Amino acid sequence: MLGQYEELDKKIEKYYAAQHEHPWRNQFHIEMPFGLVNDPNGLSYYNQKFHIFYQWNPFGCEHKNKHWALVTTTDFIHYSKPKIVLKPKDWFDKDGCYSGSGFVKDDAIKLVYTGNVKDKNNNRESYQCTATYHQDGSVTKDAILIKNQPEGYTAHFRDPFVFQINEMFYMILGVQTNNLQGRALLYQSKEFKDWTLVGELKTSMPDFGYMWECPNLVKVSEGKYAFIFSPQGLEAEEVKYQNIYQSGYVIGQLDVTVPALNHNEFKELDMGFDFYAPQVFTHDGRTLLIGWVGMPDKDHEYPTAKDGWLYALTMPRVLEYRDGVLYQRPVRELLGLRGEPALQVKPIVCDHYAVEVPNRSAEILLDLDLRQNDEVLITLACEQEYMTLHYDKVRQIVTIDRNHMKLGGKGVRKFTLDVQNELKLQLFIDRSVIEIYYQDGLEVTTLMYFPKTEVMNFAINSASAVRINELKLWQLSAIQYE
Repeated sequence: MLGQYEELDKKIEKYYAAQHEHPWRNQFHIEMPFGLVNDPNGLSYYNQKFHIFYQWNPFGCEHKNKHWALVTTTDFIHYSKPKIVLKPKDWFDKDGCYSGSGFVKDDAIKLVYTGNVKDKNNNRESYQCTATYHQDGSVTKDAILIKNQPEGYTAHFRDPFVFQINEMFYMILGVQTNNLQGRALLYQSKEFKDWTLVGELKTSMPDFGYMWECPNLVKVSEGKYAFIFSPQGLEAEEVKYQNIYQSGYVIGQLDVTVPALNHNEFKELDMGFDFYAPQVFTHDGRTLLIGWVGMPDKDHEYPTAKDGWLYALTMPRVLEYRDGVLYQRPVRELLGLRGEPALQVKPIVCDHYAVEVPNRSAEILLDLDLRQNDEVLITLACEQEYMTLHYDKVRQIVTIDRNHMKLGGKGVRKFTLDVQNELKLQLFIDRSVIEIYYQDGLEVTTLMYFPKTEVMNFAINSASAVRINELKLWQLSAIQYE
């Protein structure tokens, strides 16, 4: 009789051997054949391949049985089939191999993760653990690096992110104080074995949510580090903090000896409905980011669970530090998904323009001249269902409204966007995920949608005629699992 993981391997092979025509199956976003995927973990470049680890419950669409799974790629178009690499089967991780990071060392990837343990009363214990991913693809669990949280903090002590400065390794963790305030702790080690607490990272955010999840620290320019994290418990405002939980960053000068970060104001990474727990890594001069397309504690908003799978990962993005903020853009390799342009519009002035989006799998580049216009409305319609993107140039506010979709999450998201002359949009429309990049990546919105029809129409409307400087559309091919 086959064990559950042998059965799982057969189920994976069977899935990829078949054709899948489900209207919500994405073409160019990583998602699982079944089960629940969430946080990206352990992102690394190793053995001439990008390694994308992530949380996966392969046995259901609930937030339990958290494993680490892996796909690899050389070009972000062709991927290996997903496989399990960490299983929650030991006493120190029996209730979940929670999020963490990867670091290439000694011709292997050191995986550092949180082992979650709960007793019969649901009391939690957290262990920071390490495993080694070897060149042949095998994984060995090595040791517990840090047992439980230090005094003054709750057992919400998790998501280790490892980085190196000179000869010293550092690990930053998201924590919660006994007073229920979000914080980050910094540890250090010279040999990647014995980790000692440096201290709580000093910031100018003393009362900024009740938990900080998924911390990342990455150098973005000489003397500047971005602290990327996901605070929980921020109060919603009209143009920010509108999701149940947020993901964003501050940038400043890092002193690991204190430790302290002298930083600017917190800025959200994605102003859409469905983005959380991003992780970054660097390779060949690029800082790359992948996030989870989903939102904790909102599972009821995602109807694919009824069909056996839930959530996806974002397209891989490159971060660029400019003018004190992080710009985001899709990695250049994704240009390989394009064929010949399906539409190229020469400059035209009109108050309405519409085009059909082929197969709901497309990229659209749009440049609108707004010097003579105060507002513009873009509609993504699937017969009687539709979503809108409205830009008010006077107030400098973008409003995304998906209240007119029949299934899935609804609501409105607003954020500020300074447009002087041209509104520039780059839209990636997948079968159930849309990513929109504004002003060359100054802002991004990610959202999921679940239309009842295959057909989508993209329309531009304005009260007075607007000049379309550029409109290009490409149908995008699907990424391949081999």
